[in-house]
Amino acid sequence: MKKFVLLFLVLCVSLSLFGCNGMKSELIDYDEMVGGGGYYVEDAGGMIKIDGKPYGMIDAGVAGSFEGGGGNSHYERPAGLLTASAWDDNLHYSEWLDLFFVGQSEEENGKFANKYQKSGWGFNSLDRVTVKVVDKETQASVSGATVISYNNFGAVTFTARTNANGVAYLFPGTESGNIKVVSGEGAAETAFSSEERELALDISGSKDKENIIKLMFVVDVTGSMGDELSYLNNELIDIVKRVAASDKQTRIDLSLLFYRDHTDEVLFDYYDFLNVTDEQNLQLQLKNISKQRADGGGDYPEAVDEALAFALNREWGEENSTRLIFHILDAPSHESDENKARYLNAVSLAAEKGVRICPVLCSSADELCEFLVRQEAVYTGGTFIYLTNDSGYGNSHYDPELPETTVEALNDLVVRLINGYHSGIFAEPVPWIKAEQQ
Repeated sequence: MKKFVLLFLVLCVSLSLFGCNGMKSELIDYDEMVGGGGYYVEDAGGMIKIDGKPYGMIDAGVAGSFEGGGGNSHYERPAGLLTASAWDDNLHYSEWLDLFFVGQSEEENGKFANKYQKSGWGFNSLDRVTVKVVDKETQASVSGATVISYNNFGAVTFTARTNANGVAYLFPGTESGNIKVVSGEGAAETAFSSEERELALDISGSKDKENIIKLMFVVDVTGSMGDELSYLNNELIDIVKRVAASDKQTRIDLSLLFYRDHTDEVLFDYYDFLNVTDEQNLQLQLKNISKQRADGGGDYPEAVDEALAFALNREWGEENSTRLIFHILDAPSHESDENKARYLNAVSLAAEKGVRICPVLCSSADELCEFLVRQEAVYTGGTFIYLTNDSGYGNSHYDPELPETTVEALNDLVVRLINGYHSGIFAEPVPWIKAEQQ
């Protein structure tokens, strides 16, 4: 009887603590609930904290939702938790060249000096030709024009397409040669030399740009991405929703490619382009993002070259559209001659098709991974993005030590770049502010 009374009193106290005023328990072990790992705390104001870090506001007393099971289980995270910075090496080309400078001593060498001639990756991004294409009649920039460089023997050395501002970056690997521009019924030619590498061409009868964004996310989902993938899933969902809702006059075709490595049973999980301005298609692609879990891999390098080759050989359409790949990863490609050749060919094909690759470097990355993904961005006219430690989420992130970059919320940064590549007008970054400073 005494035991029963004691238990009854404990239950009453528990109910008074947890039931009054609509408050839940202060500390809940969601490892025990769904097999995940860690804790969340909800205070009276509805502030959710995971492992002691602020998680976001919910209505006080409303139960959180949990997903999945095993090591990837997680509380439904709000977007905007991950922080990142962006850097366009084509806009800072002299600084890019400095990274490859070979001095009289190792201390004077640039960061990537030992990865140029000796690495065998084949990238030759140190001798750029910039071409600006303008319509003769309207004086407007010509977007989507095909720009081809030839050597002095008439062989094609590089192919690119102009961006929304009519600019194309080419890396012909020769001191001199010829440039040809084609768009619609318009065409023009000129020569380049070691002294003349910034060229302007006028054409007539150019092909109009269509109000279409072809957007693909290529994401490493091996085990090492586990510390970030549950955050990234919600970041990607938020990005897609915002872009799809921002302008109903713009058709947004979204494709998804999730990849692992050769030791895994499934190498690729691919979802073809769907017009996500259609609500049904949007919900389908959001579901495809949300079900991804980090698993597999084994060794450090992953099937990066094969993933990019697969992505670039999808059907990107014949329209004069904005074409973007956001390549999210934390490990480089394998380094056999076959891997290296496939990697270079895939990036060169992206430049030829006018697909801007914007790599997003995550926590386990190293200097080789940085070198390779920045080549992706330089070759294709994309932007290099790297996650930062500012928000405190995920493992410690690799720091490329770039000067004068702005820390932004990752989702805001990606939306800003998508809109910028489509319109040609890039909004200024909005600095991320710590929660206690807001």
